[in-house]
Amino acid sequence: MGEVVVKYKVTMEQPEEGSPDYDGIAELIGGFEEVQEVEIKPLAFGMMYIEVQAVLGEGDGLVDGFEDRVRQSHELIGQIEALEMGRL
Repeated sequence: MGEVVVKYKVTMEQPEEGSPDYDGIAELIGGFEEVQEVEIKPLAFGMMYIEVQAVLGEGDGLVDGFEDRVRQSHELIGQIEALEMGRL
C-alpha cells in the first residue's frame, strides 16, 4: 500500500472573548504521528489558519480518520479543507 501527502487548511471557530490559542492548537496537531509540518498563516481580518502537511497511508477511511482525529483534538477547530494531495 502506498502513501499520500495531504496539505490541509484548518480553521478555528472564534470564541466569544479573545482569540483562539493558535500556537497551542498547532502544537497539539503537530504531535500527531502522521504530521510532517505545521504552520500558522494569516487568513483575514486578524484571523489565522493552521496549515498542516501529513503523510497518510492509502486505503479506505485513513484520510477521513485523520481528519476526524484533528477535528476532535480541540473544541475550537471548525473546518478542515484539503488544499493539495499527492502520492509519494
